[in-house]
Amino acid sequence: MVDCNGRGVLFIEASADVTLQQLGPTIQPPFPYLDEVTRLVCGGFILALRINHGKCDAFGIFLFMNTWGDGTRCTTPFCSTCLAKGALRRSNPPRITRIHHEYQLENIEQQPNSAEADVIQHSFTLSPNQIMEIEMSSAASRTCSRFELITTCLWRCRTLALNVDPDEVVQISCVANARGKNINKDLHLPLGYYGNAFAFPAAVSKAGVLCKNPLGYAVELVKKAKLEMNAEYIRSVADFMVLRGWPGLKMTGNLIVSDVTSSKLGEIDLGWGYPEFGGPPMAFPLIIVYNNRGEDEIVVPILLPLLAMESFQQELTKLIEGTNNKHETIQRLKITSMI
Repeated sequence: MVDCNGRGVLFIEASADVTLQQLGPTIQPPFPYLDEVTRLVCGGFILALRINHGKCDAFGIFLFMNTWGDGTRCTTPFCSTCLAKGALRRSNPPRITRIHHEYQLENIEQQPNSAEADVIQHSFTLSPNQIMEIEMSSAASRTCSRFELITTCLWRCRTLALNVDPDEVVQISCVANARGKNINKDLHLPLGYYGNAFAFPAAVSKAGVLCKNPLGYAVELVKKAKLEMNAEYIRSVADFMVLRGWPGLKMTGNLIVSDVTSSKLGEIDLGWGYPEFGGPPMAFPLIIVYNNRGEDEIVVPILLPLLAMESFQQELTKLIEGTNNKHETIQRLKITSMI
């Protein structure tokens, strides 16, 4: 039952005796205040939302908040949101047509590499010059996208930092949106659909092979995994869930990477103008969600054990510097949050 009393939706409200400027010269994860609404003494506020991926995805959150903003500003929504529950229903009969490395295929106990007591989170920032240095260090960069290049770097640096056994199989799962016209022409998702419309096909390699080969080796694996993403893959995921009883994500050796730089979460206006930052507030185990900072920089929040975090920074710096120590380097690591 819903009591429609006209009082609006209840939410948790808090106040913090700080200004936006006191949070630092640059706003980036991790954030210290995660109540639903935290008012700051300068007049600004922090709005935090928790989502359940059983209901929606990042683009769905954008649609929800954008419609919310249209309502607060009394403007006409650019589109009507809809759930369309039957849009991605299972096949009849259900059939698995693809290999889904991203999910746990066997009922075995799994231990993620970063699930240790001394994990910390830190945000690394990549400037355009640093990304260019990585591109110059890899011949494969001439034929790959920025997402493929950055994702490959994160996968390789993290694997090296965790000192994974060379014979252990590691993988990276690349989150891909199914709303693109090339995929949606076969799925027929309606405009304004805010339910889950993504999958994350995985690139797989032995850790030793990944770390010993040039960056181009991993780039080709990521490119091949991305090509797996189409309407058939989405339907295969839906049928896989039905036939395998909703298995969990693979934990051991897995890394999920999502690029939300195009999510437009930083362009939502709730009546006070655009936010200083819009995106995930912290790093997550096994998941890297990287976002824009300003117009040109990329911010990468990551969660790792302390020693592995220091090693990750060193490996990332090596990729950027190459053989020339005069290039721009990664800012020295500072512990920003203990988990």
